[in-house]
Amino acid sequence: MPSQLLFCVWCVLVNSFVHYFIFEFLFCITQKDGRRYLPIWLIVNGLITVIVTFAQLPGTFFIDVLVLLAFAKAVLKIPNTELVAPITIIFTFYTFMEGYSASIMSWVSSNFHSPTGGKMEQIFVPLLLDILFLGVLQIIKKRYSYTLRQSISSYLYILLLPCTLVVLLIRCGLKLDGRDFEQHLASFGVNARFAVLFTMLGATIIVVMMIETFCKIIQLTKHEKAAALLQSQLNGQRVYIEEAAKRNELYASFQHDIDNHLLVISGLLHDKQFAQAEQYTQKLHISCGKLLMNVSTGKPILDVLLKEKISYAKRNHIAVSHDVAIPSDFSIDDMDLCVLFSNILDNAITACIGGAEEEHQLSLSVKVKSQFLLVEAVNTTSASQPIVWGTGLMNIQHMAEKYHGTVETELSNGKFRISVLLCSH
Repeated sequence: MPSQLLFCVWCVLVNSFVHYFIFEFLFCITQKDGRRYLPIWLIVNGLITVIVTFAQLPGTFFIDVLVLLAFAKAVLKIPNTELVAPITIIFTFYTFMEGYSASIMSWVSSNFHSPTGGKMEQIFVPLLLDILFLGVLQIIKKRYSYTLRQSISSYLYILLLPCTLVVLLIRCGLKLDGRDFEQHLASFGVNARFAVLFTMLGATIIVVMMIETFCKIIQLTKHEKAAALLQSQLNGQRVYIEEAAKRNELYASFQHDIDNHLLVISGLLHDKQFAQAEQYTQKLHISCGKLLMNVSTGKPILDVLLKEKISYAKRNHIAVSHDVAIPSDFSIDDMDLCVLFSNILDNAITACIGGAEEEHQLSLSVKVKSQFLLVEAVNTTSASQPIVWGTGLMNIQHMAEKYHGTVETELSNGKFRISVLLCSH
């Protein structure tokens, strides 16, 4: 009984160690923040290990799968699309680890007689393979975590289906989840054991190659999206140039007519028609206000862009307030600034135009702290459903990723808020 208790404690410690790294791997791939649930995760798996050890159940693979799926969905709230890849990788290599362990232990027990009755082998062989399993997860996490967390089309998941087939073949072929798996493995001859080991080694290599292929396809898809993003940015700049050209025509027209306006005002004053002169001057002031607005951000190119966008918004009866100042020491490319602000303002103006006229409001602000720059825009909108991420928001997300930042959006009480955090290079 004491030896069984010690063996149970050892199993709980080792399994807790393994499940801790499984938990970390899952969070690294999915980028979820739920580490406060780690103690619950370890306690649940520890209890399962105790029950399995004392009840001498043959295997808990499918229990582990169900527990992890239930925990990820019910507690961590991880979507299916983000869960498929890490779950498949975890349990594929976990099956390899169990298969190698069972095959090696069967070969050792058939060819060597240990003075401890095989207890030491039951401890150290699985431990070494557990360490190898965790090492593989660390390598995958370090090399592929960024790629695996990218959003991709669902049809690419078909590449992971062979992993499920490999898992079933190994578990059924070696009867890892049956009570008689030890007798089944003991019936294998020397050649059969070597065949099993080499087959699993080949399957391991194939799975690694599949993950490599899977990630390359994601990267190619990401490159295609980047190309589409670049094209959309160029199209956006083309539209901006067209708007600027129209604005320049208005400037030229106003400049051409200014002499005539002054002659009219002079004539009204000469005839002592002061009320009419005041009314005419007020109308002229309003026209000047639409064309000439005070925008000084510290970035001349951004000044031009904001003047164009804000002027366009006001022509569409949108009340605009802005507080934008970029420090000269904040390292950011002027073109990137234009892409960021043009997409934010284009989305906001489009959303405002869709609502009732009296509700057209748009505010834009920039806050700077240390090496971080926070851009925030709030606009009225008639939308009541969650915002769909189109080209504009994808462009903004791309700029945030380029400067190691984040994007947050919120839709509440008829107002849409977007916050973009950038880090200076």
